[in-house]
Amino acid sequence: SARRRRGIPTGPDGRRIPRRRDVDTLGSIVNREIRQRGWAREIAGGWVTGHWQDLVGEKIAAHTRVEMLKGSTLFISCDSTAWATNLRMMQREILRTIAAKVGPDGITELKIFGPKAPSWRHGALHVAGRGPRDTYG
Repeated sequence: SARRRRGIPTGPDGRRIPRRRDVDTLGSIVNREIRQRGWAREIAGGWVTGHWQDLVGEKIAAHTRVEMLKGSTLFISCDSTAWATNLRMMQREILRTIAAKVGPDGITELKIFGPKAPSWRHGALHVAGRGPRDTYG
């Protein structure tokens, strides 16, 4: 009773079995979804965060850290003001490298910050006021 059927072959669920040329690659499906959902900028930020050491080099990456991506601006914090100044001088070169790797519309601006000042607030309770000023003699 193995009779040859005519027409388009179907699977057990009745749907047409795709031919080899009809199958999209995983990469093309993912790229299409990224474009349709508008995720290109976020993925560019993730790539930059993951490859920061390759972008700026080991020595600079040891003293800098990518904090976040907000819009098309990448926020970077540094260990010292000297490293922040160095990174500000390299800003154009870094943006050019990022644009070459992930595209020109991903990240368009860098915000570079030095170290944060120490906090004088200790514990859960806090007295309102100006805080310590010239108290060292």
